[in-house]
Amino acid sequence: MGEGGGPDGFEDQAEDHESGEPEDAYLTGPVDLSGFYAVAFKPLQEYARKQNELIGKMLAESVAVRMRPVFPRIVVESSLIRMNAATENLRRQMADLTGFNDMVRQALQALAATYRPPQWHSVFASLGDIIIRLYPENLRDVAPDLDDLEKLLVDEGLPLMWVPRSQTVRALLEAPDAATRRRIIGRRWKGIVNDCEAVLEKVRHPAVQDARSFALDVVHALRAGHTSAAQALAANLLDSVLQRHFDKAFRVQLTKNDFKAKGIKFKLDDHKFKVACTFAPVWYAHAKYFPQNGDPIPRTFGRHPSAHGVSRTQYSRINAVYALMLATSVIKFFDTELPGRR
Repeated sequence: MGEGGGPDGFEDQAEDHESGEPEDAYLTGPVDLSGFYAVAFKPLQEYARKQNELIGKMLAESVAVRMRPVFPRIVVESSLIRMNAATENLRRQMADLTGFNDMVRQALQALAATYRPPQWHSVFASLGDIIIRLYPENLRDVAPDLDDLEKLLVDEGLPLMWVPRSQTVRALLEAPDAATRRRIIGRRWKGIVNDCEAVLEKVRHPAVQDARSFALDVVHALRAGHTSAAQALAANLLDSVLQRHFDKAFRVQLTKNDFKAKGIKFKLDDHKFKVACTFAPVWYAHAKYFPQNGDPIPRTFGRHPSAHGVSRTQYSRINAVYALMLATSVIKFFDTELPGRR
């Protein structure tokens, strides 16, 4: 991570770019499969039992956050992030076990059928429902794992919840480093602004309508080339939304960034999935900055240097886009999670 909890010093160069024998050849007589099921499939039965327990646990822990003006501290098991991998593992094991020669494959048909009853269908349908509830639409096809999420959300402060679109998220995940990801944001800034506008247009909760309107002003300012005005408005809008919907204690918990002084990072496991993924980049943007102590102005977006370090170093189109993405994610979070949505 760079100074203040994130990488800086990146050049914003991208701002202006958009054997030949069958397997059963040696089988010369009938095969005795007595006891085959009990021996060969005991590991699969045990695996299925453990997966069933895991699925039950995940279902129990997937209850939506009980929303109040102040959010309680809630924990999500990281296994939720790896849910797709777990179910795919089970599918692969079944495929491997049924990948023998034709004679053995026929012997397995009865057992394979036992692992396709209606109740398994409903279980995996429920897992799909969890994915839909946990991941916003732009992440469902990508489904990044916990390591990827921590790298982009915590180490680099990249907003990923609701915006940008899934194709851009995939490009960011596949990029080799933070500098490349920053250039991707610079090259695709028009599309990302469109993504933010599309998400904001669907915000319906009455408690965030003013914030939605100001965020759309940021969209219009960026399109008109008023990047400094856009960044200043987005940074202050982010602060205003946090002030309105969180009390001081929880706001400090989510934004206190002591990485520079103490090496303490935002812990995704300390919060419910949507809370963690939405506010980890907000934490990053609140890296400590004290100009009176001679702190250099960072090139990456920060709430404090946007207010107290106005300069060409801090103010740029890329940073304005980052700020808009942050504001959009936070507004959409409250739109979906606050009670009383229309």
